[in-house]
Amino acid sequence: MNSNSVVLGVLRALEIDTNGVDNATHLRDELGVDSTELVEIAVAIERSAAVKIDTNEFLALKTIGDLVTYVDNAAHSG
Repeated sequence: MNSNSVVLGVLRALEIDTNGVDNATHLRDELGVDSTELVEIAVAIERSAAVKIDTNEFLALKTIGDLVTYVDNAAHSG
């Protein structure tokens, strides 16, 4: 599983513009993702990557890179 592809695929599926994003792109400040959308992202990632996500930890993530690292770690610990 490529965590980066999973994250970007989920963002696109939720109609979040991923043009020009990189690992440093800030979810809230640059993409305008709010807490509700972050929960939707978490649920979608759980489904598509077959990983378990701790919502409280997930809500603390700030960048695309944070998301990718979290998903990668969840996939390897699960």
